[in-house]
Amino acid sequence: MDTMTANCVEVPQTVRVRLLHAYVQLIADEIGCDVLHVKGPAVDLRLQGAARHSVDVDVLVRPQHVLAFVEALRARGWREITGFDEGSAFGHAMNLRHELGLLDVHRWWPGFDVEPATAFEAMWGQRTTRTLAGVACDVPSLNDQRLVLLLHFARSGGHRIEDLEAAWGGAEEGSRAAVVRRADEMEARLALAAAVGGLEEFRGLPAYALWKYFSSGQGSRLDEWGGRFRAARGPLAKGRVFRAFFMVNKGLLSDELGHPPTRREYVHAFRQRFVTALGDVLHRLETRLRTRAER
Repeated sequence: MDTMTANCVEVPQTVRVRLLHAYVQLIADEIGCDVLHVKGPAVDLRLQGAARHSVDVDVLVRPQHVLAFVEALRARGWREITGFDEGSAFGHAMNLRHELGLLDVHRWWPGFDVEPATAFEAMWGQRTTRTLAGVACDVPSLNDQRLVLLLHFARSGGHRIEDLEAAWGGAEEGSRAAVVRRADEMEARLALAAAVGGLEEFRGLPAYALWKYFSSGQGSRLDEWGGRFRAARGPLAKGRVFRAFFMVNKGLLSDELGHPPTRREYVHAFRQRFVTALGDVLHRLETRLRTRAER
């Protein structure tokens, strides 16, 4: 064993994530892009219950700066895993990988129904900073962080209970009222209700089924796609949802396999996707027939 190998030290995940936050901020500063660091170690220490031990970095980028920021990342060796359209049910984030770690670039935050540029400007106007690995990183205000964590909890199927406790359960009445007012400004009351209760009051809204699916952590993939279709605004958006239902994400498949998929592997993944969807349909049909027979 040579001296270099013998002296190698494993850098803890928490340290590497902080370094990555700092690196991403330095890139943004270099090219003049506005980014807000969210979740993980960027969370305000006053939100003591919020999990800050992340395995990746999340940044919300001013919508007008997204393309330039992504190009700068690609120029520095970042590789796309999923694009915005296929990255999630909300089409809000691109996932990238580098030998240094993982990065989620958000072009908007799910649950905010105002224009993304309007939402970002409102948050940017009240931003503060948090020093991560010696670099001043822009982060949302305390109450905006509360709202961001709550909306993230709402789509986590109840698996981020520490975020709910930190952002809502441990908040004073005045702080809760401020979060509700901010949700009104961002047209995010439906998504907030999915986190803190009262979702049924919004049952008539197109996005209700989608937030019901994610917040409950129950239902099938068919429920998710049905919710996505109803939440999509306009024929073009609905058409994109319908098309995406049958597509296999090549970037994600490549990341799972560790290499670009062959034609055979891609066809196999597509077949599995189709079989899963067909199984969901048949199961739902069987359940409905059984329910009718029992009446």
